[in-house]
Amino acid sequence: MMAGPIRTAHLAIAGFCLAALAATAAQAETVKIGVLYSMSGAGSVLGPKQAEAAQMAFDEVNAAGGVSVGGKKMKIEVVQRDDETKPAVAISRATEMARTGGVKIIQGGTFAHVSMALNEEAKKHNLFLMTTNGVPDNFFEKATKAPYALAILGDTGMVGRGTVDHLIAKHKPKRIVFLMPDYAYGKGAWAGAEANLKMHPEIQAKVIWTPVGAADVTAQLIQAMEFKPDVIALGQWGKDLITALKQAGEMGLKTKTKLFVNWIIDLVAVGIPPEILDGVDSQTWWYHDKGGVTDPEVAKLTEAFVKKYEAKFGGPPDPYIMTAYYGSKEIVRAIELSGSTEPDKMYGALMKNPAFTTAKGPATWRVDGRPRYKYNAWIITGLPADKRASKNHWGKIVDAHSGDAFLPDLKTLGW
Repeated sequence: MMAGPIRTAHLAIAGFCLAALAATAAQAETVKIGVLYSMSGAGSVLGPKQAEAAQMAFDEVNAAGGVSVGGKKMKIEVVQRDDETKPAVAISRATEMARTGGVKIIQGGTFAHVSMALNEEAKKHNLFLMTTNGVPDNFFEKATKAPYALAILGDTGMVGRGTVDHLIAKHKPKRIVFLMPDYAYGKGAWAGAEANLKMHPEIQAKVIWTPVGAADVTAQLIQAMEFKPDVIALGQWGKDLITALKQAGEMGLKTKTKLFVNWIIDLVAVGIPPEILDGVDSQTWWYHDKGGVTDPEVAKLTEAFVKKYEAKFGGPPDPYIMTAYYGSKEIVRAIELSGSTEPDKMYGALMKNPAFTTAKGPATWRVDGRPRYKYNAWIITGLPADKRASKNHWGKIVDAHSGDAFLPDLKTLGW
């Protein structure tokens, strides 16, 4: 009398098992890639746009049939999480992805301290990690870097190294004041500047630290002018840079010395009043307007990427949005070169085939997990309001910064 119910139960169990097997098989047909940016918190001005750029790159691969893994096309499944601009949250999210989500590849990095936390998690779980923001110099030390970690943008020390190299080559100053923010980013940028300054004992330099989030830095600007500098190099970020430049403008410092912004991105530049930024030179990773680019290959690459991005999102890409997109492309290239989703094989394949191209032009991966670019940065001079074609057209490229001044010596990093 119980045969009917038992048989029904067995059929139900069998059906459940078949469904589970089908789901497992479907999962096996995809490559899971974790995307971990600051969707909330202090990094949320940039993080969502980085995530969009990564998704755009992976969507393009899927639309073309997927990523080739050992001769088989597989679709990319993006597992997106919010690190909340907090290292502890980033660690928790990365652990979740690795232990229960089947993720062996993670892309992320909006703020440097979060990227360092991800690097530690990549060590613990043997993850392939692609960071797409500026990271501290020690990220690349052999003793610190996770075995399969890469940083497509570079380190914060390059900001200071590039600033010194450019100012000496183009302006030949005798006295420089570095007005730097008093936190990890500012410390790293100053360390890079200090390293290059040691090779130029003829230059007198002074560093003045500004509190993060300060509403008034006029005291520090007065102190800077007392040094009688040929250049004041401002290293603030975000709202702090806007504050420092506004107050420098109100004090008429542009007529008394040269102001130079060590590092800037579009999202910050468009928040600075045009009359303040007018005529001020800034160093930037990349710029969406190809005007002023003298290399025809780079001009063509810039135009193509900007056109594609604007068609999807309606506005030009920020420099760190560009690196997020190409960080994704390098993940795909690593998979296809190695024919595998195993982090060690992916990383090894990139080291054996280090040359790649972005909207910045050609680049080559170094053994320490950072690239050497043909053009490290661009120098942009700010435009007045009546010379701006649009809100986002805040400046004009006046120089390209190339050479190895940006790069720390491999031996000093333990390689």
